[in-house]
Amino acid sequence: MGEPQYESEPQHGINSGKSIDPIFDSRGSQTERIIFECRDLSKNYGNFNALHSVTIKIPAGGIVGLLGPNGSGKTTLIKLAMGMLQPTSGEILIDGRKTGAATKAVTAYLPDANYLCNWMRVEQQIDYYADFFPDFKRDKAQQMLSRLGIGLKQKIKTLSKGNKEKLGLILTMSRDAKLYILDEPIAGVDPAARDFILETIMSNKPDDATIFLCTHLIADIEPVLTHAIFLRNGQIALNAPVQEIREKEGKSLDQLFREVFKW
Repeated sequence: MGEPQYESEPQHGINSGKSIDPIFDSRGSQTERIIFECRDLSKNYGNFNALHSVTIKIPAGGIVGLLGPNGSGKTTLIKLAMGMLQPTSGEILIDGRKTGAATKAVTAYLPDANYLCNWMRVEQQIDYYADFFPDFKRDKAQQMLSRLGIGLKQKIKTLSKGNKEKLGLILTMSRDAKLYILDEPIAGVDPAARDFILETIMSNKPDDATIFLCTHLIADIEPVLTHAIFLRNGQIALNAPVQEIREKEGKSLDQLFREVFKW
């Protein structure tokens, strides 16, 4: 499948939740299936606005970078998408539906913290996934683990940090989901492990599925991205196809990120 197409909207101010630059203010074509949509989405923690009036539409099929420094609102947006938080105002839709049991059934989520059961063997963790997710492909998971030399009888607590990261990713990518949300999948691992992780993501992505990669390591993931969203202080600072950014700005996504978020 080719890169999703986007239409530009007129310029809007940052306080509206739209892009601060008209070339970065995009929405999905009316002919595209919208997999991820925020409608004037806000989330407050007391007097702190974690997200403010975020409005975006993302068509299905691409690899989207959800990018921004710590405290920009990335984790809050992910938790809202997964139904772990409820919005203060506005709404978030996954494949046209409000978050709930139906959207969780089509969304595969890899959190940024280790969630594996250390007391289990690898095969027990696979059994758990197979029981819990009807779309889980056991054969796919076992094939990828075999490539890594991770035995099914191994206790998870004996695995290295890098192999635990890889196991979590393999379990997530072995689902036949419509939307994959991967929170910091390459943070804290060595360059070789990053290469494996990115190769696993690319080779196991269904053609019509969408992947959200949440990270601040832009240079590592830029080659695989089709679309980029920059979050800054809970608002949209950029929302555009990566190729459009390169053509109109004459610089890489990593270069632009450093300019937008320089101290």
